[in-house]
Amino acid sequence: MSVVIAVFLVLLLIGAPVYLSLLLASLAYFAAHPEISSMMIMQKLYGSLDSFVLVAIPLFMFAGNIMNTGGITRRIFGVAKAIVGHKRGGLAYVNIIASFIFAGMSGSALADVGGLGKIEMEAMRNDGYDDQFTVGVTAASATLGPIVPPSIPMVIYGAVASVSVGALFAGGIVPGLTMAALLCLMVHHIAKKTNAPVSDRVSFRELLLAVKESILALLMPLIILGCIWNGNITPTEAAGVAIMYAALVIILFYKGVGIKDVIDATRDAVTSMAPTMLVVIASVVFGWVLQFERMDQKLMDMVLSVSDNKATVLLMINVMLLIFGMFMDATPVIMLLVPMLIPLANAMGINQIHLGVIVVLNLMIGLLTPPIGGTLNILSGVTKKKFEDIVIAVLPWYLPLLLSMLVVTYWEGLVLFVPKLLGFC
Repeated sequence: MSVVIAVFLVLLLIGAPVYLSLLLASLAYFAAHPEISSMMIMQKLYGSLDSFVLVAIPLFMFAGNIMNTGGITRRIFGVAKAIVGHKRGGLAYVNIIASFIFAGMSGSALADVGGLGKIEMEAMRNDGYDDQFTVGVTAASATLGPIVPPSIPMVIYGAVASVSVGALFAGGIVPGLTMAALLCLMVHHIAKKTNAPVSDRVSFRELLLAVKESILALLMPLIILGCIWNGNITPTEAAGVAIMYAALVIILFYKGVGIKDVIDATRDAVTSMAPTMLVVIASVVFGWVLQFERMDQKLMDMVLSVSDNKATVLLMINVMLLIFGMFMDATPVIMLLVPMLIPLANAMGINQIHLGVIVVLNLMIGLLTPPIGGTLNILSGVTKKKFEDIVIAVLPWYLPLLLSMLVVTYWEGLVLFVPKLLGFC
């Protein structure tokens, strides 16, 4: 097993794609164990995508692309600006509120940065905001995407842990609000310290107009979540509804968007989906190797040998997730670690919905953490700034994010309040 892990790490360090690193490490294990049937390997490869729940991943990606193409993100930004844009540092608050709303549609941190993030940063720069402030708040607010439902990482966690995706979506609501509130407190502090710009207050009529123009977009997350929680449709079907709703809204009501734009969004979704699905396939095979070696039991024994205190175990889980999140995207980490964490969580009495929110939040912070940092890399590409400059801009924002992580970790009731209210637990 040490050879397999070494192969995986070496491949990652030389820049091989994650899916290829996982797959070649798995093949190295199979080569060392000829008694394992090749037919079993093929079954694992084929069966890895034979999941109705996982179909929701490309569908939510597609929905996010359609919204970016159709100008829905601009309308979300517009209504948020009309509400709080007049405060000192108002566009930074707008950045957080718009990301919170958009999170309820795309379910992806990277979609937030690549779509809404561009609009947010452009507006803040035009209004004279400092570049560090602009980049930092955009990066931090993007972490809301997978916490506020719907959420692609929560779909993956639900499939791996056999937990209700609807319950996980419900569990992300209050933590998402908590994170947004802490980020807003950070904005208040920085805006006051740096004497950030103040925009003019819009009239009540302009506010109503902004709400009117965006109302169809704002209804989308309510429709999706309402249908899921009523038990009318599954999360996968909800993702399909999101696509149809977004396409109809941008073509019939928001005009200016043609069939060609929808086709372009489809092509973009397919090209972004392929790497994710490859990672899923490779992670399932590598995960089977870990299970075959009883790594879940070994991990539990190792953790419990250090401490059997629940608070300490939760801290160790957080540290482990953060370290993995620094080097890998959320999908492979969830696919690999969650099956090993579930027995430990059960032994310590940790609720699996609570664990799911902890996992996703840690991995989103990991996307903002060097040396890899997927969100940091996208921001570097969008802003044309050096990676190191992006890291410096994000540094102050680790404080509210890590504080959010500790609150979510040690206040189980915060996560389970809405699931209990809806009868999930």
